[in-house]
Amino acid sequence: MKKIFLILSVLVIAGMALAACQAAAPATEPAMTEAPGATEAPAATEAPAATEAPAAEISGTIRMGSWDSAEALEPFENAIKSFEEKYPDVTVQLEAVPQGYGDKLLTQFAAGTAPDVFQVGDGDVAKFMSQGVLEPLDPYINGGNPLDMNVFYPAVAAIGQVNGETYLLTKDYSPLVLYYNKELFDAAGVVYPDDTWTWETFLDAAQKLTVPGTQWGVQIPDSWGDLVWYRGISPIIYQNGGQVISDDGTTTTGYLNSPEVVEALQWYVDLIKVHKVAPNKEDLAALSGVDLFQTGQVAMLWTGRWPLKDFQKNPDLNFGTAQLPMGKERANSICWAGFGMYSKGENKDAAWAFLKHIAAEEGAEDFANYAFTAVQPIAEQQGLATDPFNAPIVTDLENVKPLPDTKQPKWVDCAEKFFKEELEKVFLEDKAVQAAMDEAAAKADACIAQQ
Repeated sequence: MKKIFLILSVLVIAGMALAACQAAAPATEPAMTEAPGATEAPAATEAPAATEAPAAEISGTIRMGSWDSAEALEPFENAIKSFEEKYPDVTVQLEAVPQGYGDKLLTQFAAGTAPDVFQVGDGDVAKFMSQGVLEPLDPYINGGNPLDMNVFYPAVAAIGQVNGETYLLTKDYSPLVLYYNKELFDAAGVVYPDDTWTWETFLDAAQKLTVPGTQWGVQIPDSWGDLVWYRGISPIIYQNGGQVISDDGTTTTGYLNSPEVVEALQWYVDLIKVHKVAPNKEDLAALSGVDLFQTGQVAMLWTGRWPLKDFQKNPDLNFGTAQLPMGKERANSICWAGFGMYSKGENKDAAWAFLKHIAAEEGAEDFANYAFTAVQPIAEQQGLATDPFNAPIVTDLENVKPLPDTKQPKWVDCAEKFFKEELEKVFLEDKAVQAAMDEAAAKADACIAQQ
């Protein structure tokens, strides 16, 4: 089964789970079904150009909390080894909790016993910040053991920031990617997608690539058949100039139900319901377990970077990758996980040295061999910007938009929840998009206003 295979691939091969792409809250187990690119890239061979201070006189024991398991723990183990070689008076204890990580972390926060450094999904950035459990990092970034933040891709680093202040550094991530089957494009006489593609070009190609009853032009967005996957749909909203929540994160009315958002969602819904260039919910249910892209039943796939490695292993699949098409502007979204420091930790100098090591220095190289790196010098050493599969993905990083999750701690539990519920009604009950988003915004604001 496709679903089982992919989940096992994440757990055993990548272990790069991105909790917020499945909207996991800290009180729940982080989702293990989203992995940033499991693509094998050339290993980095030199230390990145981060600011490294001489080994300070730090000592003691620090704890590292992770939801990963099995082979996904290998980069942690390698990074801990190189860190302890650099700082021989510091011991790092790795605490892996692959099941119930969020529940345990909440319990540890309440007891004041959380790990000194721990993983956080993007859906929890604002929530953890508002709870005061994340140590602000700017004093360390600009302190005696400094870090040059210019080594990171700016849009990726911004996910770990709230109101301009840094609270987390990137572990791994994935933007959205457009995959295309070259053989199906050639057979239909359609030119391959490139950075000139617009919504109109995309739709025209999808229509030419659709063969009723046999083949769809695109599967969009793909998170294992979830047609209301917010993170996959959000680039369309941003591409149309839409915004789903106010800048201060207090309201969705006038944003989630704005003309720009409604128009973008209507365009997306029409791909499936009107133009019929993408499989609908019933189609996906009937074909559950079938990889529609690898079997040639869809010509394009709109999803994250995580399936790239498996696609490359398929000798019968001749494919390419491209930036997402452009609407009124160019935009993308991201699935992201980061590392934070516990605000009540007792050995913060050592914790910062370790956090810096795994996010920007030698330890970051170990994680870069398993997932997309946020450190530009490492990406350059791996040749990602010139690799034919990764270059379009790297190029689109500059178009990643900030996540609403970092503006409002209740985004996932309130706004995203009702967005998905109402959009589901558009597909299943033919509810008008405007009416659905009016309802979603009203419910979201009422939920956000609750203490």
